Amino acid sequence: MSLSLLLPLAWLTLAIPSLWDWLFGTWTAYSQGHELLLLGVAGWLVWRQRDATSEGRPVRLGAIFWLTWVLCLLGYVLGRSQEFIRIELLSLWLSALLVMWSARGWQGLRRTWFAWLFCLFAMPLPFSLVLALTAPLKEAVSMVATTVLSGVGYPVGRSGVVITVGQYQLLVAEACAGLHSMFILEAMGLLYSHLAQHTSWWRNGLLAVLAVPVSFLANVVRVMILVVVTHHFGDAAGQGFVHNFAGLALFAVALVLMAIADAVLGLIWPDRRVSAGASADRHGTAVAPMPTPKPTPTPTGVSSARRGLVLAACLGVAAWAGWCLRPGISTEAEARAQVPLESLFPLEIPTQDDGPASAPRSAWRLDPVASGMVRPAFEAARRFQMYDQVLERTYVHPSGQRVMLSVAYGRQQSVGLQMHRPEVCYRAGGFRVSDVTPGSLALTGATASSSLPVVRLVAALPERPEPITYWRLFGDEPVRDEASLKWRQLIAGLSRRGLADGLLVRLSTINANADAGWRWQEVFARDLAAALSPSQRLRVLGALPEDAAGR
Repeated sequence: MSLSLLLPLAWLTLAIPSLWDWLFGTWTAYSQGHELLLLGVAGWLVWRQRDATSEGRPVRLGAIFWLTWVLCLLGYVLGRSQEFIRIELLSLWLSALLVMWSARGWQGLRRTWFAWLFCLFAMPLPFSLVLALTAPLKEAVSMVATTVLSGVGYPVGRSGVVITVGQYQLLVAEACAGLHSMFILEAMGLLYSHLAQHTSWWRNGLLAVLAVPVSFLANVVRVMILVVVTHHFGDAAGQGFVHNFAGLALFAVALVLMAIADAVLGLIWPDRRVSAGASADRHGTAVAPMPTPKPTPTPTGVSSARRGLVLAACLGVAAWAGWCLRPGISTEAEARAQVPLESLFPLEIPTQDDGPASAPRSAWRLDPVASGMVRPAFEAARRFQMYDQVLERTYVHPSGQRVMLSVAYGRQQSVGLQMHRPEVCYRAGGFRVSDVTPGSLALTGATASSSLPVVRLVAALPERPEPITYWRLFGDEPVRDEASLKWRQLIAGLSRRGLADGLLVRLSTINANADAGWRWQEVFARDLAAALSPSQRLRVLGALPEDAAGR
């Protein structure tokens, strides 16, 4: 086999499993659907320069290259085995760039620099960053769309990022807020400028900048289409085929607007003709081409072949190590995954009111309107990613106070794939989150050392304030802070002793008085703890100090 084919094939042993998991497998929720298009365009750009890059020759690889190469492959193994998706993909991108450098030298990189830059637009962004950048965009898109539609007579209203049209409600989510589409439209704007090869830097730069407002307007059109279709044909129509069609309409509108903007800019900064063999500077004067640099000494055929074999072998070893070092799920987690969540929470929870022992006690009972429901992984995976089960119930106190219980369980909790904190999920749902405060619940009335670590916060929509208390378990250990959780997850993964499972229990009430809501949640948690058997208590509350001492 030719060495020119050996290195790309060896690199594909890394790329295919990673890209498959990202685009179609475990990490599907992190992709936005346009990454395959961007990567395909990048591959076409490299292929388009195949004749030019063939002029490049392998260069002698110094210590800097080999150090970068080793760190890159170690990063891939760490990212692949411990499920750091961004480290894995960046290492994959850098390894491809280094393969090009080793095979075609600086000449090959110079010819294909735009393709490597273009690939970076496909990288997944951190979810917290997406939320922070998208929140104002969602509100702006919602405001403009409702203003336009109400102006033409549609019965629309807006509450934050929730649009009401007739009897229907639509949430303007991240996909409709423009951030991801801004990235792809920015990438397409740069691609358009690169292929058009305009001689004016002002024209190229403004085309790239105009991709942002163009994307915003296109997203407004997308939301308006969904609102109008939902109003006339119902929610099922708006969330079905038309939802995807509106995404296509977004790009069609954006491309038309980009073409119009380019035509207008062309009237101000038209392309100038240049003489053959020369290029034009920003003032339109001919500039002689740069002198050809002196050729870099290249290795001999034998050493080049040996080097190619070494690089290919390194790629194969990295692919094998990334696969083999992936930790499995612990036996305890596999056993606990077989226990339905509904069996852990009683249908009735006796209250702990003071009174004679012989007197009948009242109890928290299920709300007859809001029934419990367990969502298996195949139904809830898109919404909860790593969660295998989700239990949702509403309990009613004899006084009439309601407490909503939501429990999410995932059998595999790695650093990359783990339970989502409510302060993140609520922001994604359009809520305003405030007063996020770590705290504790003294469930047994003992000293503070026996308390359960919790987090309290307030999530609010207009006219819907919702105080929340939640706690998390990693295996059977309560999570006290985020840093210690990630450290335990990383150690469990690197030691290959098996990944633990995770449980998140969330209590919430609808109450304008946050302190009163949190007090009711604490009352419910104490009553729940007293009603659980020791095995149930361990699964729901974790190994608290007094439980460990009792065992």
